[in-house]
Amino acid sequence: MGGDYRRVSPALPLSRAILSAQEQGIVPVIADIKPVSPRDGDLLSSRAPAELARTLADAGACALSVVTEPRDFGGSCAMLTEVADAVSLPVLRKDFFSAPEQVAESHAAHAGAVLLIMATIPDPLAAQLYQETRQLGMEAVVEIHTRAELDRALALDPTIIGINNRNILKLETDPGDVRVTEELAPLVPDSILTISESSLNSPEEVRRARQAGASAVLIGTAILQAPDITARLKTFIEAEDSPIV
Repeated sequence: MGGDYRRVSPALPLSRAILSAQEQGIVPVIADIKPVSPRDGDLLSSRAPAELARTLADAGACALSVVTEPRDFGGSCAMLTEVADAVSLPVLRKDFFSAPEQVAESHAAHAGAVLLIMATIPDPLAAQLYQETRQLGMEAVVEIHTRAELDRALALDPTIIGINNRNILKLETDPGDVRVTEELAPLVPDSILTISESSLNSPEEVRRARQAGASAVLIGTAILQAPDITARLKTFIEAEDSPIV
């Protein structure tokens, strides 16, 4: 491993980590730690979350995300804290937020950002959650899957938009397609960072997302299922340097 990653100072904000990777000329990849996928089953394969986080950090991920929803995805806030304390990267908490207390809980668990899913949050609550996030000095990734959700998200004046290529209302069991990013990313104002999430399985799909305007990509299953997760992650980070086949 590349040394002790236990946090001694706050990690960079997620937005800054994305911009820093861009400045280095690499694809900003947020590696997603998801214990269980309703579609693909167990993804941790008995790996310790902290060790996995350090491996992903060493391999060049610009940030990590942790799914904390327990029932369908097998996550927890304890796992979030374990990951956040193991690395010096910003960590995004992914869950179904329904109350401001969850934002404070995320902050206490050392997350630097939270995911607000417009498909599951009515507008008044979305505004409340977004305000709470900013007041705590955190960032919010406002997630969308449709044009209507994008319009609602833009009303929050967000700094980061996440485009889920799958339908979270189906617990991401639908096949998903990078074409969702290709359709929606060009509609996001240039002043807002855009993350293409889910269903990115090859360097070519990463290139397509980036060409459509995605600032970064969030990838979990395609990395976690690989026999060599370090090598697999690097294929995505270096996607724009690799030949098109």
